[in-house]
Amino acid sequence: MINKNETSSSEAKKAKKTFSFSNLVYNDKYLIILSVVVAVLVWIFASLSVGTDETKTIKVDVPIKLGDSVSEQLGMQYYSLQDTVELTVSVTGAKYVVGQVTENDLDISFDTSAVNRVGDHTIPIIVNNKSKSLDFTVDSVYPKTIDGYFDVNSEKTFDVVLNYDSTNVAQGYAFGNPVLNEDKVVVSGPKTYIEKITEVYCDIDFGDKADLTETFTQDCEIRFDGDSIVNNFLTVTSRTDKEKPIKNINVTLPVLKKVVLPVTSSFEDKPQGLPDGIVSVSYSVNNVGAGVLPSADIASANIGKIYFNSLTVGTQSFDFSTDALNGITVLDGTKTITATVTVSSHYTEQTVNISRDKVVIEGAPEGSDLSVSYLDDATVTVLAPKGTTLTAEDLIVKCDVSKTAADNKYPLNITVTNNECWVYGKYTAVVK
Repeated sequence: MINKNETSSSEAKKAKKTFSFSNLVYNDKYLIILSVVVAVLVWIFASLSVGTDETKTIKVDVPIKLGDSVSEQLGMQYYSLQDTVELTVSVTGAKYVVGQVTENDLDISFDTSAVNRVGDHTIPIIVNNKSKSLDFTVDSVYPKTIDGYFDVNSEKTFDVVLNYDSTNVAQGYAFGNPVLNEDKVVVSGPKTYIEKITEVYCDIDFGDKADLTETFTQDCEIRFDGDSIVNNFLTVTSRTDKEKPIKNINVTLPVLKKVVLPVTSSFEDKPQGLPDGIVSVSYSVNNVGAGVLPSADIASANIGKIYFNSLTVGTQSFDFSTDALNGITVLDGTKTITATVTVSSHYTEQTVNISRDKVVIEGAPEGSDLSVSYLDDATVTVLAPKGTTLTAEDLIVKCDVSKTAADNKYPLNITVTNNECWVYGKYTAVVK
């Protein structure tokens, strides 16, 4: 059973709610507030959607690569003092568009169409919109151009000249021959500048180091001597690796103690039973002024070996370059030392015939079948004391084939069983 009072109360509440909403809609105060809120929302949306154009600045670091196009056209290459250029690019467009623009949306190129000769050129920088989805324009670019030099590429090998104060050593010392990790370098770059280079050099800076007594080492900058050369256009490499540029050369200056050394030599293959006084030697100079490392135990200047197979009765001379002296730098200007060797007239030359069948082959591969097919000389000259008679039985003839020889021609090693004698000359055999 429905209570009439409850029904009347519910209807009253509904009527009250309806009255409140109607009052809200038709009340001027609330209508004004609602209109303002809607207007603000519309304005915000319109600003984001349309709005006025806005400008944005983008900075981008661009590699400079011009050589390929110019090289194809004129056979020239591009040289610059810089590898990259930093651009400041201003772009304009709708606010929501400009906010999305990055350097990846820019098409940046260098216009080399006006390059038609060797020399300096100003190259315009061209920047365009390359985006397919963003509508914007490029307003300005800074810088607008780059400067460069165009020329045919060339390369040349130069000796490295070392400049230093040779007196910067203590009393009683001298500098030895400098040691450079690169004594020759390859310089490449514009042909015009390569042809201007007269010298490639390094300067040693001792700084506050004076009166040196120990070896000095320094990395020295590579420099060029010539008229109006732009060093940055040039690339220096070693002769063995032309891919890796080098800027410095490592230099070692030995500091040597000054000494006076007696000149000596040594005999090779000297007969064990050779009597004293049969062979004598004298030198064009008996002593040399030289420099040696303080730690080196060097008491004489040994100019080299004198081989007995080069000696016969009488006098013979042999020249030795002082540049070949081991551990010694000659300081007194002596370039060559002559050794004069005299063999006593108590000895005489004898000739002995040898047979190829008597040659002993050594160093042959296991299982090989080798034989001597030809002797360049079947007669051997032997130095022996007067009154001594020698035969082929007194000679031991060997041929070492362990190392491959051109035309299968190998040297013979001939010794004499009489230990007072030696073989004069050189002999060879063909082995098959």
